[in-house]
Amino acid sequence: MTKRIGQQVSEVLGWVGEAAAGGAVGGAAARPLPGPGGRRWPLAPRRQPGAPAGAPSLRRGGFALVAALWLLVALGAVGLQAALASQARRKASANLLDQVRARAAALAGSEYARSRLTAAMLGKAEELRSQAMAQARNPRQREMMARTSVRNLFRSVNPFEDPWREPQGLVVPEMAFGDARFALLLRDVGAALNLNEATEEMLRNFFSQGMGLDWAEADKLAQAILDWRDEDEIPRINGAEREEYLREGALVLPPNRDFVELDELRHVRGMTPELYVRAAPHLTLLGDGRINVNAAPEPVLLALPGVDRGAAVAILRLRDSGYLPRSVQELRGLLPTGVAQAIQAQGRAFSDRVSFTTDQVEILSQGWMDGSPVQVTVRTVVSRGNNEAVVVGREVF
Repeated sequence: MTKRIGQQVSEVLGWVGEAAAGGAVGGAAARPLPGPGGRRWPLAPRRQPGAPAGAPSLRRGGFALVAALWLLVALGAVGLQAALASQARRKASANLLDQVRARAAALAGSEYARSRLTAAMLGKAEELRSQAMAQARNPRQREMMARTSVRNLFRSVNPFEDPWREPQGLVVPEMAFGDARFALLLRDVGAALNLNEATEEMLRNFFSQGMGLDWAEADKLAQAILDWRDEDEIPRINGAEREEYLREGALVLPPNRDFVELDELRHVRGMTPELYVRAAPHLTLLGDGRINVNAAPEPVLLALPGVDRGAAVAILRLRDSGYLPRSVQELRGLLPTGVAQAIQAQGRAFSDRVSFTTDQVEILSQGWMDGSPVQVTVRTVVSRGNNEAVVVGREVF
């Protein structure tokens, strides 16, 4: 197309030259000019005998010059538009190709991480099973141990022997294959507070003790979160439903369902951008809502019923000193008396909300191409299986 436009421009310039030459000689007969497709376009009729020499030719030659210049501008505009459209299509095609390749890199990263988790789990499980069978006192115990699932096997041993306790250490954080790259981030699902499973008390504790929010403000935010995810339109005493959001001119209204994206928390009444930035790393929508006492950071531990800052510090000190409890009873036995009594007073409100092993791991894999702005992230959740790390959820965004 560019070549054809160039040929037409050359022809127009030839017409302009001939028109100018015809006008300059003042009465010379103008020859028909070549047009597109090889046709002959007469520039002007011949001067009639007796007419004033040069006048009609000059007027007609000037008109042809102006027309040719306008045609040149039009053809230039068409050529520019065609070039820009072609460039946009090339960029779109390149971005689409980069997106496909980045997605493949991100998926490769998640599968690499899953394979590393599988290898570490099965290798340690075989070692633990062999030790347990060697210590069995009779054939019945050996048979029971041989049939024990991998998950229950790890729950019965010292958590320090669990290779999933620190999953990030099992993988190379970033790898490259040619111009394709992926970066990995792994964490225990139980190391974060599940926004859809947490009770009102846990949410209030998290925002007041863990995030340092005023207790009254934390209470309002906790109730607003529950109103956001419940199915009715009846607001709690300090909560808010659609009517309250409409009255305040909010652009996003409570959907009365569980959170689908963590980003929805930004729109909950009482949430500020600064608070969201601090809270988001400690929140999740994955898992069954149990908090792993041996993996959760201090802000998440503070969300547990009966755990204040002193109790959280005591648990973290146990972890740092190398003691990882395997049950609530063992945890109470390792903590100071006052802390142990506070936990015991909570009863099942505490025991039903805690775990002591890593049963699920969240894998975040980000893929991209060198020199490309396109990035693709794959979130994969894997759980312990008897033969491998089983994928229980996967999301590409």
